[in-house]
Amino acid sequence: MSELSRVKMRCRRGLKELDVIFQHYLERHYTSASPTELQRLDELLAMQDPIIWDMLLDAIPFPDEYAELIAKLRVVHD
Repeated sequence: MSELSRVKMRCRRGLKELDVIFQHYLERHYTSASPTELQRLDELLAMQDPIIWDMLLDAIPFPDEYAELIAKLRVVHD
């Protein structure tokens, strides 16, 4: 299984809204992402859906190192 296939599988979440957000990220940003950003994505995908959702909605704070990735994920249509 390729790395992209593995990430696509991990981006399929229990929350449809997150599926849409991660699908958009994969289509628009994944191929140009830095190794550091891909590491952050991997870390984020290891988190539970409610935590990811709350970070995207700014309901809970997130570490500064996730700021760039979170900003990209928040822009669903560009």
